[in-house]
Amino acid sequence: MRPAIQLYTVRDIDEPLPELVRRVAAAGFEGVEFATRVAEADPKAVGDALAEAGVEPIGAHVDLRAIEADLDAVAERYRALGVTRLVIPHLPVTHYRTPGRLDELAARLNAVGSALADRGLSLVYHNQVHDFLPVHRPSALERFLTAVHPHSPGASKAQTGLGLLGDRALRAVASPPVAAASVESTAYGRLVARTSPEAVAFEVDVGGVTAAGYDPGDVLDFVGDRAPLVHMKDVVVDGDPGPLASVRSTNPGRGLVDFPGAARAAERNGVDWLVFEHDHPEDPITTLRVGADTLIDLTSAVQP
Repeated sequence: MRPAIQLYTVRDIDEPLPELVRRVAAAGFEGVEFATRVAEADPKAVGDALAEAGVEPIGAHVDLRAIEADLDAVAERYRALGVTRLVIPHLPVTHYRTPGRLDELAARLNAVGSALADRGLSLVYHNQVHDFLPVHRPSALERFLTAVHPHSPGASKAQTGLGLLGDRALRAVASPPVAAASVESTAYGRLVARTSPEAVAFEVDVGGVTAAGYDPGDVLDFVGDRAPLVHMKDVVVDGDPGPLASVRSTNPGRGLVDFPGAARAAERNGVDWLVFEHDHPEDPITTLRVGADTLIDLTSAVQP
């Protein structure tokens, strides 16, 4: 495995994207995962910085709707940077409320992933905490409140508003979710099972997994060889872990995540890259150094 960084971590450093690439390379990272600033950056300047620094562009976080809106343009933009993996970073919790919505999302990801594969790219899905909501058969009231999906493809403003209103009502009347007995019985487990290995890969975020109350090793073993990337993000939660926990990033070693255990699980499942991420660092430059040191130590010392 090799150490990389999600560039969202250093978004508050006021430097052009090529200079950020050089900065993270100097810290010791061997790969970068793009997030912001790509659209306004000069692809040649970024490519030159990657080549000069010896850094590999391992992927990019891109909104699902942006890909669907103009798949060819998005594919061309990221291919120009040498990126071959497009990662869906976040989707609203409304997608995970019912088995039907999950299956609709799986079909949507399969379609986008197949189209990207035809263009030489792969689709990767990045989990959040709420991916680990338990899957259950909805009651008649739940079916009524979720009848309108606010984030289905092509949803109108009226449909989105009505669907969000139903989702808010569902949260008000539903009992707090109880953690599912196994990864397989969560929304995430259903999504993995319903997506095609040829169309969709996974980026396991160990911070989100831990905050939801699950062991990153169990999730990585469940996903198996479909996870080329693992996000190494430490977290703290307000209250107890759970699929709707309030989560905050923190520097490695200050939160709940067992980084060495997660790295060992990644190693035994053939993960290519450990990707450092911190959502809201108080001091991005210090956090950059801490993250690089942590991942370099892990990738150097980890044993299967």
